[in-house]
Amino acid sequence: MPNFSIDYAQDIDTVYRFMTDPEQIKKRCEALGEKNVRIKVDDAGGTKTITLTREIDSDLPAFAKKLFNSTNTIVERLEWRDAGGKKTCKSHIDVLGTPGKIDSNITISPSGSGCTYDNQFEVTAKVPLIRKKLEEFVAKTTLDGIRDEHQYNQRTLNAAG
Repeated sequence: MPNFSIDYAQDIDTVYRFMTDPEQIKKRCEALGEKNVRIKVDDAGGTKTITLTREIDSDLPAFAKKLFNSTNTIVERLEWRDAGGKKTCKSHIDVLGTPGKIDSNITISPSGSGCTYDNQFEVTAKVPLIRKKLEEFVAKTTLDGIRDEHQYNQRTLNAAG
């Protein structure tokens, strides 16, 4: 299961508010080249659910070009909860029109005067013959995207002071 971890200078509450703010989410998505960004937030029963739909362009490897479009609609559902002194999230990503999904467990934990964001994710693709190659490609692409997203978050949070 691939893992991504990054430290923020800001405390958990600041990072959580930033990462779950619909305006900030939209700005980040658009800054990273994503299109037709739509966000729905539901805050009920101790769970903040964010449904994020957007279009993403991918540079597909040769083995996948005949099977998949280079532009895909992604639907991501994030379910955030308080867990003592931490924030936890279950995330599920569907790539519409493909036999693949990405499931994540995310935690934001205190670390010194700041916090640590940790994301463990699993890619599943149900495609005969190229399943493993496709899962490896999607895992690498996902990890690159998470890295870009959090570099953007760090820059923006640090610039805000």
